[in-house]
Amino acid sequence: MKFIIQRDKLMASIQDVMKAISSRAAIPILTGMKIEVSQHGITLTGSDSDISIESYIPAEENGMIYVEDIEDGSIVIQARYFPDIIRKLPEKTVEIFTDSNFNVAIRSGNAEFNLNGQDADEYPQLPKLQVENSFKIDTTVLKGLIHQTVFAISTMETRPIITVVKISL
Repeated sequence: MKFIIQRDKLMASIQDVMKAISSRAAIPILTGMKIEVSQHGITLTGSDSDISIESYIPAEENGMIYVEDIEDGSIVIQARYFPDIIRKLPEKTVEIFTDSNFNVAIRSGNAEFNLNGQDADEYPQLPKLQVENSFKIDTTVLKGLIHQTVFAISTMETRPIITVVKISL
């Protein structure tokens, strides 16, 4: 696996995915972030087995090239160190590549970091969503609807049914 990516685009996706990763996961591999690389782009996945977040970075979008020099592959990187390394890199581009022993090298300018990765095949598969009964809603409208009802949600865990917001169409 190998690719060169815009650091800011990668960091934004990492921050999204990190919200689902717990440092105390029941399954040790879930403390890592799965990175899948294809010619079309990069998918980052984080999960704590209750919540899963997937973020996709296209190789090219609206004439802007975000990812280049792509070699397909996948790996799981420890989420404890990866965001801090990417955040502190000196250049605007980051080169990430792996070898057959799951060693990960991260380069940017004069900086180079080496991390031990894990086999992505051991990462649990996310369930596939059924889209036949789905709909799209603008995020600002959804945020507004939640904001108007969230005050009525109970914070007491003894009755979990009243700690949620019901959405019906």
